[in-house]
Amino acid sequence: MKKATILFAAAIILTGTGCRKKEIGVCYCTYLSGDKKDFNLTDLTRKQAQDSCNVLSGYASAFAGSCKLK
Repeated sequence: MKKATILFAAAIILTGTGCRKKEIGVCYCTYLSGDKKDFNLTDLTRKQAQDSCNVLSGYASAFAGSCKLK
C-alpha cells in the first residue's frame, strides 16, 4: 500500500511539472544539456520581440541550443 502511494505521488509530480502552458510574448530557449530558459518579452512589440528572440537564439546556438517566441 505504501509503495503504491509513493508511486502515485511520483507520477503526479512528474506529469504536473512535465508540461507548462507557454505564454505569448515569451522567448523559450532549450539547450543540448537539457537546460531551459525563458525570457519575458511581453513589453515589446511583436516584431521587436521576434528580433530579440532571434538574437537570443543566435547566442544559444553557441551552446547547441535554440529559442522560439511563442
